[in-house]
Amino acid sequence: MRRFEEAITAHRDAAAIYRETGDRHDEGWALGNLGNALRRVGRFEEAITAHQDATVIFRETGDRHREGLAMINLDIALQQVRRFDEAITACEEAAAIFCETEDQHNEQIALSNLEDARAEPGRHAGANRG
Repeated sequence: MRRFEEAITAHRDAAAIYRETGDRHDEGWALGNLGNALRRVGRFEEAITAHQDATVIFRETGDRHREGLAMINLDIALQQVRRFDEAITACEEAAAIFCETEDQHNEQIALSNLEDARAEPGRHAGANRG
């Protein structure tokens, strides 16, 4: 329905409730959704922070799959603000997680995003890895 401001408020509220109740896993889920909504309205720096926070939570709770998904979302937000070196790191880490968890579909998404970040015109020549 494209009611992103309402979605942002709802996801912030949900994250706060989960934080208060000690439900770290669902807090991470709410933060990831918050990051996606923020990205849709062009609030990229806030989206990056939300995705970083979600990544940390999923890492702490041991949910490798959702950690990888959060890193893919982080990569997308980083690329949108042309922070390609950080995006490359996020893609590489996500791809490694999905390789480890044998999730070939999401591994391919991470590798495709990695290729996009590496090929972006205007990146300095020394940034390529691999």
